[in-house]
Parts: sequence; structure tokens; C-alpha cells
Amino acid sequence: MVDFVSGAFKVAPQDTKFITTTHPTMSTSSLKNYKVLESPKEIKSSRKAACHPMLYPYAVFFCQYDEELSERVFKVSMVGEDTKGGFGWAIGCGALNAPPIQTYSKDNINAAAVCHMDSARAALLNLMDKQGKSPMCHFCSAGDLIWFQ
Repeated sequence: MVDFVSGAFKVAPQDTKFITTTHPTMSTSSLKNYKVLESPKEIKSSRKAACHPMLYPYAVFFCQYDEELSERVFKVSMVGEDTKGGFGWAIGCGALNAPPIQTYSKDNINAAAVCHMDSARAALLNLMDKQGKSPMCHFCSAGDLIWFQ
């Protein structure tokens, strides 16, 4: 993987860096809403490559690099929202009128996010009505590596 990235960037391996999504503290439940804690920090670089783990019995990554794509990479700090109290889970179903009590858990995530600025050019499944009219952004899963120079 390092050979692929350094070859694509045409630099020595030590001149490359990567970010990934990490969960410094995580409870057993990751299916919840998350609150962004601060403004996302952009990783400024003209060269970026993404490597995604594949499902094999040993480490295999699918890596992508296209120097013509315009992408912006961000590091985003978030914290998971927990709902405590009463029957807050029924809100939205019309069953209860009492609002849930919101507290913030200790489930922290430092997420890598990629925004494809030219969504018409990017080879992606575009779920928007106006293809190519606005950026497409997504958070990377833990294990995905976003390489940059």
C-alpha cells in the first residue's frame, strides 16, 4: 500500500502521511446521532489517495488515486448523543409527548471526511437530484486510510 501511494504521488514513502477515523472512546452501541464538536479541519494537500480494507482472511486494501479529481479532506471531531430518561424512544411515533432528556456520552470519534467537489466527475453513486451541482461528502469508516502528501 505504501509503495502504491508513494509511486502514485511520485515521492519517497517517508514523504506521505495518512489520516483515518478513530474511536478514542466508544461504548458498545455505535448506532446513534453524533454532534460535531468544532469546525472541521481541512487537510491541505494537492495529492490524496484512499485505501479501503477488503473482506479477506488477511490484510488486503483497495486503493484509489486520480490526480484529476478535486477532493477536499477534513478531520472532524464528534461526540455521540445518548438519550436518557422516560420513554424517549417513542418520540416521533406519536405515542408519547414527553421530550427525552439529552446528554452527551463519552463516545468520541475523530472522523476522516472526504468531499468530492466535482460530483459529476467522481465515479460515485450519486443520490442527489442535481448531479454535479454540489459537493458530495462522506465520512470514512475506521480502517479506511486517506493518504496525502
